[in-house]
Amino acid sequence: MVAWIVWFLTKDITTYSVSDQARLEQEQNTVHVSTQRTGRVVSIQASLGDILKRGDILVQLDTAAYDLDLDGNNKISQSLAIQLEAIGREQTLLDKKFEKDNKALNGQLKLIRQQHQLQISNQRIQADVADRYERLLKKQQSSELDYLAAKRTYQQMAMATLASEAQIEATVDRSEEIASEYQLALSGLKQRRADIQSKLAEVDTRIQRSNLAVDEQQLRAPISGKLASLADIREGEVLVAGQQIATMQAKGMISVQAFFPPAMALGHIREGQSARVKLDGFSWARYGQLHARVERVASAVYGDRILVELSLQGEVPQQLPLMHDLPARVEVATGIKTPYQLLLQRVGDMLTGEPDSKLNNARFSQ
Repeated sequence: MVAWIVWFLTKDITTYSVSDQARLEQEQNTVHVSTQRTGRVVSIQASLGDILKRGDILVQLDTAAYDLDLDGNNKISQSLAIQLEAIGREQTLLDKKFEKDNKALNGQLKLIRQQHQLQISNQRIQADVADRYERLLKKQQSSELDYLAAKRTYQQMAMATLASEAQIEATVDRSEEIASEYQLALSGLKQRRADIQSKLAEVDTRIQRSNLAVDEQQLRAPISGKLASLADIREGEVLVAGQQIATMQAKGMISVQAFFPPAMALGHIREGQSARVKLDGFSWARYGQLHARVERVASAVYGDRILVELSLQGEVPQQLPLMHDLPARVEVATGIKTPYQLLLQRVGDMLTGEPDSKLNNARFSQ
């Protein structure tokens, strides 16, 4: 008796608010598919109810006009690319020719300068010889004929030195002229290349637009999911831009919606409370049950019920199907009481004339 009294006064018992009006709710992600451009239907590659992946073709529109433009632009692009390659080869030849000519001129200039230095050296020696003959002539130790011969030789060497200097200047001028001609030709090639590249960029832009137009003529599934609706269209029919032709639905998360009497929900059920979900038609003893968490409690009464939304928690037993609108039973843990408190509550309900429905909708768990 003492043990029973202790249990009666101290034992914690979890109380549950129970709703038999509950169902599973599947969030739907619905996307409409519309035409981007006007076009004629070539083929319909999907049927109502098909499960499709993102990018699968639903309807193929005619792309003949865009294909023709694309083919023409591709040929122009190839031609321009060939011209660019030709310019590249021309520049390679130009570089080689300039390098060869410049190398030859530099070698020639080096040789001329060496000869010029030798001539200057010989000219100085001959100038000393002429001076010596002139001094000897003044002393009458040499003939005038020898002096004149030495002076004439000096003058010839001086003329040869001046000629080599002129040849050096001409070679330098020719080298600068070749460099200038090379830079001018190189500038012309760069200008031609820039013009072709500009045209190629314009053609590439047109090709991208044509490819985009061709891709837009292939109406694809924007998301993975089920083809929920498909317009009544036939091959050969012309669709206008902006015309809606299909609707895709993707599966979303499963939640639980339960309806409770206001007296059982308001003040008793709060966000974060744990709950148990038992699917109708599936015995919980055999198939197991789902665990859930209260996410939101409606603040207004709808009809004579309060809507409570719950999210599933933990792993779902494999044998339990999660389907939209599947009826269920929800038990929300609302508190902990002792048997003594429960008895007092029952007596109070009897004295105040509360209906038994409130108690009948409550369950206890040890």
